[in-house]
Amino acid sequence: MNTIKLNNTEEIRNEFKKLFEKSPDEQVVHRAQMLSYIFLSETQKAMDRKDWTQKRLADEIGTSASYLTQLFRGDRLLNFKTVAKIETALDIRFIVSAGRSAEESIRYPEKQDLELEQAQVNETLP
Repeated sequence: MNTIKLNNTEEIRNEFKKLFEKSPDEQVVHRAQMLSYIFLSETQKAMDRKDWTQKRLADEIGTSASYLTQLFRGDRLLNFKTVAKIETALDIRFIVSAGRSAEESIRYPEKQDLELEQAQVNETLP
């Protein structure tokens, strides 16, 4: 353990900050993990609406339940081929845009939502 004697508040603050700094490579790995979690969180919401288990989704996309478990636990990173299979199986579409916050970055409408919005627009048109 490092036992540097710190004499002022600024030195203590700087040493404490160093504990949580990440290298550029660590930042990339962390961001990749967060992106995977964002997609999987939305996937879980869609699964909940359909009352699907991970086993059911695994069967639908042609993979093993253990692989999906590893994805949801964060042991593996999601890839775009799997994302596309999830979209097809759950009948959803992920829409990604460049935004400054998580809420601006990813969302997906379901076909039913789009149809409902279109029906509402049609009702308001003369």
